[in-house]
Amino acid sequence: MKPLAPLATSMLLALSGAAFAVENTATVSQIGITNTAVADQSDSGAVANTIVQSQSGLGNEAFAEQVSVSNSTIIQVQQGALNNAYSLQQGGVDNTAIIQQNGIGNIANTYQYGGNNNTAIIQQQGTANNATVLQVGGSGNTASIQQSGSYHNAFVTRFGTVDSDVYLIQNGSDHEAELSQFGTGHSITLNQSGLMNYASGNQVGYYNHADISQDGYGNLAWVSQTGWFNSAAVSQVGALNSTVINQLGLGHSAIVSQTGILNNAYVNQTGIGDTAIVTQVGAGNSAVVLQ
Repeated sequence: MKPLAPLATSMLLALSGAAFAVENTATVSQIGITNTAVADQSDSGAVANTIVQSQSGLGNEAFAEQVSVSNSTIIQVQQGALNNAYSLQQGGVDNTAIIQQNGIGNIANTYQYGGNNNTAIIQQQGTANNATVLQVGGSGNTASIQQSGSYHNAFVTRFGTVDSDVYLIQNGSDHEAELSQFGTGHSITLNQSGLMNYASGNQVGYYNHADISQDGYGNLAWVSQTGWFNSAAVSQVGALNSTVINQLGLGHSAIVSQTGILNNAYVNQTGIGDTAIVTQVGAGNSAVVLQ
């Protein structure tokens, strides 16, 4: 059997232990009918990443993944019909993932596990919306979900958190939202407008802050912050109002203001800064504040 030439041998050895992905980039763009796109950037450490996908009309769906990541970024833009999109970035470094969808089936998710400068923004416009952002390793954070009309839902959750932030705005129809953050800079701002509102909150340790405002019909908002500079404010305008704020230790303050129909509010703050102001205007009122 004829021996392999030295060059061929070294190439073969290099390929057999190959860790191919290095200075990734992928751009996909599709215009009409049964779209679908996947851009994976097939691991082995992935490295300089970026994926941009853009689809226009009908079957949409997109999926992008970058596993051990590095300078990350995924942007997916979809326009009309059965949208869907999913992004995952697994190891960490400069993360970012932006999904933007326009009309009909919406749903978007993006999870980023390994942390660092995080950011994930989902913006959806009309019909069956839904959204999720889950970030696990922590650092620069920010997550912003903005949905416009129809069956909304949204969840943002983070574990390692650090400089935090979430802004979530939903406009008209079936709202709901559940946010959460665990440690360091925190802040949450949520703003839902008309129909079946509900919101929640939860931030655990250090600079907490929250600010929720809902407009009309199913209202209810529940904020819970656990330790350090707390603060919270909720303002709901019309229909089945209710609010519960529960803050545990240090800076406290809570302001609730509800304006019409079955109001109700309960605040409960324990240990150190306290202050709570509740103002309710018309119909079922009731308020309990225990500090």
